[in-house]
Amino acid sequence: MSEADRDLLARLESAVTDAGAVVLAGAARAAVIPGCADPGNPTTDLDRRVDAFLHGRLLAAFAGTEEVGYLSEERADDPARLRARTLLIVDPIDGTRSLLLGRPEAAVSVALWRDGEIEWGCVFNPFTADVFTAVRGGGATRGGRPIRTSVLAAPAEARLVMSVHEHDRGLLRGLDGVAHYTPVGSIAWKMALVAAGEAEATVTAHPRHEWDVAAGTLIVAEAGGRVTDARGDDLAFNRADTTVRGLVVTNGPLHGWAGGLLSRLR
Repeated sequence: MSEADRDLLARLESAVTDAGAVVLAGAARAAVIPGCADPGNPTTDLDRRVDAFLHGRLLAAFAGTEEVGYLSEERADDPARLRARTLLIVDPIDGTRSLLLGRPEAAVSVALWRDGEIEWGCVFNPFTADVFTAVRGGGATRGGRPIRTSVLAAPAEARLVMSVHEHDRGLLRGLDGVAHYTPVGSIAWKMALVAAGEAEATVTAHPRHEWDVAAGTLIVAEAGGRVTDARGDDLAFNRADTTVRGLVVTNGPLHGWAGGLLSRLR
């Protein structure tokens, strides 16, 4: 990696951690914006404030050296991004529901996509001060220290981290007696926990979006794990339709077993 590339990634990570400080400072006062299209997926004034902060800082990190697209949950999609060679994929606050409930399970998630691949990803949970990063071909780290997924291959011993929202709605009852799981907010945070070896898997039969999973996908892969959609296909990014139709994230050895759990979910 060139010195210029290292400098760019350092500036991107600094933007993410500084955005996390904005999240932490505003979490207690975050207010849901009236008229959200999906009441089950609320947007707050803080989500938009953090997005504005990231938009400015992340694009400034490139200092006009190249044209960069920007895909974020919190702003209208610009179709011009589909022609971009470089794209920032951003979720200012992944886990807004958890943040509103006072749960320390929300994260800032940013990925850098170039020429068809995620090249760099960062997931920062400001409530736990955990910074996860990955560089394609360079491994994954937590707080600057290398991480690896667990090597557990026995389904009976597997630790799953599953959606709090799906748990509360009774959508995970099919796992009763089949798999042990802990309800955890934020898919980006759950993916980071799998990458760090603190869980073996997280799965969902329900749609996610590119901004939810882009950074986590690279972090898990570089830590030795695997990420696919519900059909078992590898994820692709910077598509016209940003929907990811179901998700299976594992340490690798348990991927087939975890994918099979989808038939038990509603």
